[in-house]
Amino acid sequence: MSDKANQYLLVALKLIILVAMGLFLYQKVFVDNSGQLEQLWAKLSGDLPLWTVGIWLLLSLLNWALEARKWQLLTFTTQPISYSLAWKQTYASLAASLLTPQRVGEYGAKALFFEPGQRKRILWLTFLGNMQQMAVTLLLGIPALLWVSFSFELPISKLNVVLILIVLVMLMVFAYLIRKRQLLFQGLSLSALWKKTAELPRIILSWTAVHSLLRYLCFGSLTLWMLIGFGAPLNLSVLIPLLFAYYLLSSITPMLLVLDIVVKSGIAVALFGLVGVDEISVVMAVLLGWILNFGFPALIGSGVIAAYKRKKA
Repeated sequence: MSDKANQYLLVALKLIILVAMGLFLYQKVFVDNSGQLEQLWAKLSGDLPLWTVGIWLLLSLLNWALEARKWQLLTFTTQPISYSLAWKQTYASLAASLLTPQRVGEYGAKALFFEPGQRKRILWLTFLGNMQQMAVTLLLGIPALLWVSFSFELPISKLNVVLILIVLVMLMVFAYLIRKRQLLFQGLSLSALWKKTAELPRIILSWTAVHSLLRYLCFGSLTLWMLIGFGAPLNLSVLIPLLFAYYLLSSITPMLLVLDIVVKSGIAVALFGLVGVDEISVVMAVLLGWILNFGFPALIGSGVIAAYKRKKA
């Protein structure tokens, strides 16, 4: 294709993403959750002090500021980038990811910011960053889920626990057997991923893991504060394990794009309902958390995509 055709195609793609993101956010916030939105606005404009809402906004910004710094560290061994560029790539990839199931669009979006010869490595770095975040969720969420199960005597039989352990062992055996097989494209296998990860400087792996933990604590604190602000009892010894269990279940539950908030709200209502937290309070906290952590940043990211101009080699 000619350079002129490429320019028109890029402009059209930007407009499609911008319009799609606008329609997506409108559907999520003003159509699917119109009733909760009215109650949320009444709560924010009435009972809650302004400084509380301000701190919520700061925690949301800090969450993605940590993610941008983490992405800057991950790309250091491939192509060092400035923090401002890492911030733009992070927000732009978030906007693209929300338009795809399970947020797989993040991989392609980040890869497009780099030269073709670097994209395979960028895909791997994106996967590595996400796996570090998932590792934190698992390490904190599994003990919390077990605590919730035993504390509230949830109907989990010994047979179910044994079956879950058997499935986990089978998955590990399966992963070992296919460790040398190509996954998505040539050169990408589990053994290759492990080897590439081991070759990264330990200081990079350590700091990105720390940033993953700090991010978890940041958006966890935001959700916890919102729950308390909307009426949950101030009992941190119970709310924190419930919160960790909620993040674990909402992370491992496969969901389609259109059901994202619905699934998260359902899990949160079921868990926090164990301690008597009002359903509306939980739904409002989940909705506001989604708006602050995904909606507004994605809107910024769509603007970054629209303004992005690829530099010619």
